[in-house]
Amino acid sequence: MRRLLLLFLSLFLGVVLCGCGYQLEGRPANFPASWQTIYVSVWENPTSDIRFGEIMAEALRERIELAGDLKIASRDEADLILKGRVVSIQVGGLSYDEYTQTLERRVSVRAQAELLDREGHVIWRNSNIYRYEDYPVVKEIAGEEVDPGRKIALEKITRDLAEIIYHQIISAF
Repeated sequence: MRRLLLLFLSLFLGVVLCGCGYQLEGRPANFPASWQTIYVSVWENPTSDIRFGEIMAEALRERIELAGDLKIASRDEADLILKGRVVSIQVGGLSYDEYTQTLERRVSVRAQAELLDREGHVIWRNSNIYRYEDYPVVKEIAGEEVDPGRKIALEKITRDLAEIIYHQIISAF
């Protein structure tokens, strides 16, 4: 009787999980088996934050490696190519004290990304990627404004964008 109850519960749980669209992370069922490797290029970046394109590519590589469903490869050996472009990085004040000194800022990033197969056919594209992060401003020290929050905010944005892009690509299949 106990085995029958466990079998029934296992079947019920399996039906419920499959019925709600839940699946374990990993290679999607409709992802072609021939796609085993991916090249992630450094993002085009016409902004003044010159390293952001490199940092974004590295965050994507780390996210893809974490999932384990594709291996990172060189451009010549890759089955897929993921490339992106930073459209803009903007920083603006959010809150001020009574003397118009900035207390909090917002950094926002607009970007585009696409996934191509070996022949250059677009498999996935998002032309309107947007993410922002707010951060406190550190008071001036010895006449120089220190802005460590901006770097921290941009690092968080890269991790968030990598996660978003990865899941958008995977969910497309």
